[in-house]
Amino acid sequence: MKVKNKIKVEKKENNKAITLIALVITIIVLLILAGVSIAMLTGENGILTQAQKAKSETENAAKEEQSILDSYEDYMNGISGGQWNEEKGVNTPAIKENMELVTYNEQTGNWDTNNSTSSYDYVAGEGTEDNTESKWANAKVTIDGVESYFVWIPRYAYKITYNNPGDISAGGTIDVKFLKGTSNIAADGTVCKYADDSTLNKETDYIIHPAFTSNVDLGGWRNELTGIWVGKYETARSNATSSSSGSGTTIMVQPNVLIWANNTMENMFNYAKAYSTSLNSHMLKNSEWGAVAYLTESKYGRNGTEIGMNDQNYITAMGSIIDNKDQSSTGNETGIYDLRGGASEYVPAYYNGGSSLSNGSSFADGSSDEFSTAYTEDSEETGYKPGDATYETRGWHGDRANFVNSDNPFFARGGYCSYNSSGAGIFFFDIYYGNASGGTFRMCLAVK
Repeated sequence: MKVKNKIKVEKKENNKAITLIALVITIIVLLILAGVSIAMLTGENGILTQAQKAKSETENAAKEEQSILDSYEDYMNGISGGQWNEEKGVNTPAIKENMELVTYNEQTGNWDTNNSTSSYDYVAGEGTEDNTESKWANAKVTIDGVESYFVWIPRYAYKITYNNPGDISAGGTIDVKFLKGTSNIAADGTVCKYADDSTLNKETDYIIHPAFTSNVDLGGWRNELTGIWVGKYETARSNATSSSSGSGTTIMVQPNVLIWANNTMENMFNYAKAYSTSLNSHMLKNSEWGAVAYLTESKYGRNGTEIGMNDQNYITAMGSIIDNKDQSSTGNETGIYDLRGGASEYVPAYYNGGSSLSNGSSFADGSSDEFSTAYTEDSEETGYKPGDATYETRGWHGDRANFVNSDNPFFARGGYCSYNSSGAGIFFFDIYYGNASGGTFRMCLAVK
């Protein structure tokens, strides 16, 4: 009996050993299967990887399809241009319905239609001593049968080098690099930075001018822009002449007419927006004034030379764009006029701590949008916005510099025709209450 029991015990132990081996083998097989499964799921050619790849390809295909559809829509809407021209190293003008590219014919004194964006000089040449080489693109816009003229300001980045970093008013130079499309890449491959980039070094980096960006707090638009169209002259009304400012509310931007003055900030803002919603028309903003001023100061404009003064009783271009080329941002007929003198130009930019913002009640609500800009401080050194041509270029060419405050919360630019000895110029900024006065405004189009 004892022997039999011993045999039974040995059998039980053998069974346990077999069971343990089987369990280990099972676990190993399961681990191998799990490894194979994981590899099949997550490997380079795994199910999950391939699924993610398929998802990405589908999304990219959808984006490409949408891009094609958008291009067809743009074509159907009459939009062209606004794209990078590799040969010229600048964005072509963005053209939409009611717009035509034009060139000035000195022999006839007329603007001839030239809608070939492949051959037109958008910003050609560099400023010389007589300032005749820079050529900026012009367009004629016809709204309700009334012709107005605008100048193309392509997307660019800038860098300011001061003559004396400790004294901004001592002046300096502004270098400009044109950017490809809506990117941050310049023609020479330079990677430019946005003004709110925490890694920005203002001494070495090129800053994408905020007027062309989607940062509305810094004066940008609702999306990235390839450029903007700026009124070639200060704003007038459609039936204005050189001796009459006319009547009505239809806008006209032409030379040799009396400017449209004595409006409240509120009215100017609304008149400008109503001009053409399809062209995103609006009252030129502080940032956009800065974009014009910096390009004018660069080698593509006046190359550091202050523009001439319009001191003739608020008449746009002081009568003639040919006889008064020195008043142009380029020194020739292709530039923008009335930037110095004429009438002070009010812009929809304001100090949101102002005691009275009622004269701009439709936009001065304490926040910025694509049509207006709120400033949160009344100190230019800490409250300015990059590219707005206030603190960054304070006192250049001896131009007047007064920053907005509580009592006068709105900005005025350029100066009056009577300010020749009082600092009128492209870097002029002053304060304004927003009531009806002798000032005027300038048109701008954000055509995408």
